[in-house]
Amino acid sequence: MSIKAYKYRLYANKQTMEKLNWVLDRCRELYNAALQERRDAYEIGVKRHPNYYDDESRTRLTREHAIGYYEQKRELVEIKEARPEYQEITSHVSQDVILRLKRAYDDFFRRVQNGEQPGYPRFQGRNRYDSFTYPDGAGWKLEAQKRPTDKKGIVKVNLRLTKIGTVKLHLHRDIKGRIKTVTIKREGEHWYAIFTCEIGKPQPFPVCHEDVGIDLGVTHFAALSNGEFIDHPRYFRKAQKKLAKAQQALAWKTYRSRTSRRRLHPNKTKQPGSTYPMEQAQKQDSTNLFSMQDGQRLPGW
Repeated sequence: MSIKAYKYRLYANKQTMEKLNWVLDRCRELYNAALQERRDAYEIGVKRHPNYYDDESRTRLTREHAIGYYEQKRELVEIKEARPEYQEITSHVSQDVILRLKRAYDDFFRRVQNGEQPGYPRFQGRNRYDSFTYPDGAGWKLEAQKRPTDKKGIVKVNLRLTKIGTVKLHLHRDIKGRIKTVTIKREGEHWYAIFTCEIGKPQPFPVCHEDVGIDLGVTHFAALSNGEFIDHPRYFRKAQKKLAKAQQALAWKTYRSRTSRRRLHPNKTKQPGSTYPMEQAQKQDSTNLFSMQDGQRLPGW
């Protein structure tokens, strides 16, 4: 099975946008708190122990005092009791925050094992933590995954997010496969929905025994293995003389004159009685001039 992602822009009202930002801030706060808990547990229970520099003791202490994914996941119930505002966030979104931290630690230990630069998980600022995820089919509902057969182009559909609201989504292409996760991401001032879909195994191309090798050259554009040559189109060489004459003719024109504009824009024909924008603006300004004495127009205008 292969995975494919579809990204669409969301169009929400001001109230829903504020709710999205609020949920994102609470998820970032939960991520940083879970990271701080893990760091404190290792610092107090393992690193400050007298036998820290003994390999066997350090391994045993790490196993005893380390806080893992499932421990922090069970603590979400107590967090909601102590912080009632987290009850306004879907449980699946909160659990995915803890899963993100687990993956960050897994990548950290993998890099340590492979001798790479470890890069310990860091606290996330507002500019770094920019998305939250619904890990399964719960917590969201999409009005339609495919556009109607009688319509082409962009179709507006509704995306309902539990405890957040309904947002408009421009479905510019059909979503294929079974949707696994939905990620709501903030990019600058706009919000996007990213649908990660599981599609079937891609069909291989039919076997063809008429393979042809291509070699790009200088004399010819390409030479094929069957003896055929493809010549260069040489667009510039063909139009070089015509271009040189046009540039010479333009060089003799007065800068920004009427003839130079015609030379630069030969396809724009002037309608009878019309003037160019600059001349028209000058004429409009001149007709609005009045004498300072009696309010009559100046002679000649």
